[in-house]
Amino acid sequence: MNKKMIELLEEVRILVASHRAENFRNGREFNVFYINRIASREVHICRFLRELLDPIGSHGQGSIFLKKFISIVLKPTGIGFSDAEYNNAKVLCEEFIDNSRRIDMVIHIGNRLFPIEVKVYAEDQAKQCQDYYNYAVKKDSEAKVYYLTLHEHEPGSESKGKLSSEQYQCISFEQDILNWLGAIISAEEIEQIYSVRELLVQFRNVIRDLTSKSGGKLAMEIKDKIMSSHDNLVAAMEIASVLPDIKADKMREVFSAIKQYMDNKGYSSCIEAYYDQAGKYYKDNKNTWPGLIYIIPVKDKNLEGKLALVFEIMEHIYFGVCPHKAKKSTYMEDYVTNWLMPEDIKLGSKSSVWYWWKYLNENNEVNFRNCNQEYLRLFDEAGFKEYMNTVFSTIDSVVDDIFKLK
Repeated sequence: MNKKMIELLEEVRILVASHRAENFRNGREFNVFYINRIASREVHICRFLRELLDPIGSHGQGSIFLKKFISIVLKPTGIGFSDAEYNNAKVLCEEFIDNSRRIDMVIHIGNRLFPIEVKVYAEDQAKQCQDYYNYAVKKDSEAKVYYLTLHEHEPGSESKGKLSSEQYQCISFEQDILNWLGAIISAEEIEQIYSVRELLVQFRNVIRDLTSKSGGKLAMEIKDKIMSSHDNLVAAMEIASVLPDIKADKMREVFSAIKQYMDNKGYSSCIEAYYDQAGKYYKDNKNTWPGLIYIIPVKDKNLEGKLALVFEIMEHIYFGVCPHKAKKSTYMEDYVTNWLMPEDIKLGSKSSVWYWWKYLNENNEVNFRNCNQEYLRLFDEAGFKEYMNTVFSTIDSVVDDIFKLK
C-alpha cells in the first residue's frame, strides 16, 4: 500500500471518528431499534408501521399518519375517504388468508382493502402475491397487492403467478416510506409531541441505513477530502477497487469456519459452492447464493442423493433442507416433514426452493449485502468469534438429528 493511500485512510478514519464522537455527544447514536436488534426484522418493522397507521394506536395522533401514508405511499387513484372512514380504519398485521398464509399488513378503510407484502430480506414464496390478490379481490373488487421492498424491485415470477401489472404495485422504503416519514416528522400536528417525533426520527435513520441513504455531513466531508487532490482521488479509487475482495474474503472466512466446525463434528463430505460465488456476490453486486451443500444420508433408496442440508447467504446467512438435483415432490416433502424437520423448526419458513429454512443467527443481524454495523464487527477478532459461536450453537441444535440415517 503506497504512502498516499495510508494517509487518506488515516484522514478518513479521523473524520469518521470525529463524526461518531459528535453523534455520541448529541445522542444520535442512541437508537432503540438498533439497541433491541430489530432494525432489519420484517416482523418488527411491520408491527411498528401498523402501530403508526392505526388511528387508535398508542401514538395518540389519530389518523394523521394513515392519511399521509395513503396519499404518499399507496397513491390510489380516484379514491377519497371521509374523516370518519379514516378514523374507523382497521390496520392488521399478519392477516390470515387461505392456504395457511398471512399477509404482512392489511389496511381496511371504508369498503376498500389494501394488502401490503413487506420484503426486507426474505425470499418470495410460490404464488404468494397471486394468493394475496385472490384473497383481497374477493373482499374488494378494485384491490391490488402492494409489494414493499427496500428498492422497489419486482416480485419474482413464481410469486406473481398470473397477476398482471395492474393487479400489483411496487413501492419502496428508499423512496415512498422515507418520503412519508419526512412528511409526518415535519407535520405541524406532531411538532410538539416529542416522544413520538423522536421515535419517528430514529426509525427514519434505520430506513436510511437499510437503503444506503444515510449520506449527510460525513459523506460530504469525505467527498471533499477525496476531491481535494489528484493523488487523493487515485488513492480512493485504489481503495475502492479492493473493497469487494475484502468483503468476499470475509464471507469465505465465515463459510470456512462453518466447514471446519462441521468437519470436527464428523460431517466432512460437502460441496463447496462459495469461493467464486462470494467474489461475484460483491464484484457484480448481485445475489449468487454462495454456500455449502451437505447431502443427507437416507435409507429410502428413492431419495438417495436427492436431499441436502445447505448453508447459504443472500443478505443474511441461513440454512435448511432442499432438493439436490431433483424436483420438489409431495413424497419428498412428507419425508422431510416426518424425518428431517426438528421440532423447533416446525414453524420455520418454506419457499419454492426450501422445505424449510432458518436464519443461522437470529439475534445478531449481520447483513452481508448492506454491510451494517453488526457486519463490521466481523472484522474484529472478538466480534467474529462471538458471531460464529452463535452460528455454531444453531447448527448444534439441528444437525446431529438430521444426519442420523433414517
